[in-house]
Parts: sequence; C-alpha cells; structure tokens
Amino acid sequence: MYHRFLKLLSLGIIISLMCIFLCACGYSKEEKMRMDHIEEQGKENAADYIRNKYGFIPEIVDTEICMEIGDTDPLPWANGYVIVSMICGDKKFQVHINGEEPGLRGRDNFQQEQIRNEAEAYFRDLLGYDIYDIYLEYKEKERPDDSFPSCHVKYMLEKSYETGDFKNFMKEYSINIRIDDCENQDLTELERNKPAAVKCLQEYARESGMKAILISYKSEADYQNGYEHVYGRGGVLDFGIWDDGLYINSYASFEEEDMDACRFELQEYDGMVFCCIDREEGNDLIISKSQNKWMELEENSGNPLSEVYSINREDSGEITVYIPIERYGKSVSVFIQYFRENEWRQYECNMDVTRDKKYIFITYQGVYGGTFDFAFFNPLKNKAV
Repeated sequence: MYHRFLKLLSLGIIISLMCIFLCACGYSKEEKMRMDHIEEQGKENAADYIRNKYGFIPEIVDTEICMEIGDTDPLPWANGYVIVSMICGDKKFQVHINGEEPGLRGRDNFQQEQIRNEAEAYFRDLLGYDIYDIYLEYKEKERPDDSFPSCHVKYMLEKSYETGDFKNFMKEYSINIRIDDCENQDLTELERNKPAAVKCLQEYARESGMKAILISYKSEADYQNGYEHVYGRGGVLDFGIWDDGLYINSYASFEEEDMDACRFELQEYDGMVFCCIDREEGNDLIISKSQNKWMELEENSGNPLSEVYSINREDSGEITVYIPIERYGKSVSVFIQYFRENEWRQYECNMDVTRDKKYIFITYQGVYGGTFDFAFFNPLKNKAV
C-alpha cells in the first residue's frame, strides 16, 4: 500500500510538472493569432488617430503589444492595447491605443516637449529666477468609467494641449514637478521674498493635487556632482535628498496643504564634512572624537582603524558624513553604534561615492535622535551581521 501511494504521488508530481512545462512552452495558436491582430489593428488605429488629431500622416517605427500578468497567471496576456512608436520629421513620439477593433480613441505624447518648454517659461516668470533644469511628470486624472488600462499613463494625453494654456493644464492633470536652479538660494526665505509665487504653488497643490519641489544648488558644478536628480518622480518629493546636502543650499516642497522649506548645514571636522538640515542658530551638531569607546559587540570584531567619532544632536533627522576617499580608500568599512532602550547597538553602514569620486559618504537616519558614534574598520577583518 505504501509503495502504491508513492507511485501515485510521483505520478501526480510528474503530471503537474508536465502541465507547468506545457504552459511555459508558449501561447496557443488562437492567442498568437489574436496578438497578431491586435498589433496590426493597433498600427492602423494609431495612424488614423494621429491623422485625425494633428492632421499629418506619421511613419510607424515599432509596435509593442501591452502585456499584463497576475500572480497566478502562467504567462503574460495581451490586454488589447498597443504602444506604437512613430516619427514625424526628426520628432519621435508614441501612441497608446486599442488594437482589438477599429477606433480613434487613443493617447499620445506628441506634445511632451512643447508642454515641458511652456512649463519652464511659466515657472521662470512665476518664480522670477533662472531655471537650470525642470522635470515635469503628468498624467490624466483617473476616471472610474475609463476603459484605458494603466500600463502606459505618464505623458500620454487624449486631448490636444492648447498652446499657452499651461496654467489651466496644471488644474486638469495630475502633475509632479521638480525645478532646479544653480543660484545658491536660501529657499527658506521664499515665502517672504516671493509671497505671490508661494501662494500660487500652494493653491495648485491644495486644489489640483500638484506636487512640486524647488531645489537650489550652490553652482552648476555642484548640480553636476549631485548624487541624484530623480526627486519628484512618482510624487516622491524629497526622499534621499540628504545625500546631496553637500551640493544643495536649500529646497522647498509643496504637497496638499503643506509647504516644507529646508536649508542644509555643513560642518567640517577632522577633514570630514558633516551635513544635516539646519534647524537652529549656530551649529546643530556637536562633533568630537575619542570621547567614547568602541563597544565589543557581536556585530563587529577587531579594532577600529580610527578614533571613535561622536555626533550629538537633540533633534531627529538624517545626518550625512562625507569622508575624503584619499583618507581610507573606497573599500573601508564604516560601523555605527548608538544607545537605545538601555543597550548598545551596532551596524555596518551602506556607503556610496560622490560623482566626482572625491568622497565616500554614509547617512545615519536618526529616527530616534541624532546621537551616535562611528569608526572606520579594515573590511577584511570585520563582518557585519
């Protein structure tokens, strides 16, 4: 009986594996024919859509069938839509349209460059200073009865953009904006210096759902050295901006009812640069060395290559430390220790390198306050748990 059970179990496993294998082999003949139809009809619909909307006949470069997959789907499935890449002169653009049946309802990003340029001109006039770079992300606001899938939504518009109408465009669409300058401005003074601009941005944030961040770099060189330039994408305004504190004077973000303006403070100590959000008069950080001992915990073994550096700060918040690469090289390990809930804790920091390759840097998140110690270790003799 037992051997028979094993045989039945083995047979069941084999059958299951065969089913998985057959599913993994590819699509059925009928599904392949359906996808071919979607591709051909989609190209035809996209060409007719552009001719009807803009009055010219585009050159089709490529067609991609829009695919979706669920947690239990063995293969991605065609949702009936296509992305058709096109050219008009030297201009490249895309159309998102249904390919299951003839139709003229689609979305496209043909006017993306025009909208970006008009946005830059609008904000230059509103803010009254030179804009070095602008990032503009927009999409149509979701409608419960909309049949369009969400596989391609950014920069895709169903209606034509009217030239010179960016102010109303901001009211109609969901928009995320990043505006960079290299003027070394203190944007914590923006509300006092540009009250009309701040009021306007707050209104758009409150009434239209706009999200915006203004960032003032110290110079063009500092902008180029900036570690990240992705703030504002997906509506995430300032996450990680502390990594760029060496290069940014200040920034101001607008979201819903809130305006948050922050300035970075830099303090030099023992050849390193310590960076945090400036919250009070004078130095926010008290920095010292050789005041504390390195605890012998399981997280780290061996002796530090350096003295133990201590940072004391009452407020919570991120603190970034920039260490010259020439000091220990790029392969050195940096450990942090801090005291919480009546015990010492340690961990090895994640390290990054600035774009100009002059510094490695670490960031202490400071969720429970800004007091911690750190030290440098030989990576070959230390192991983080």
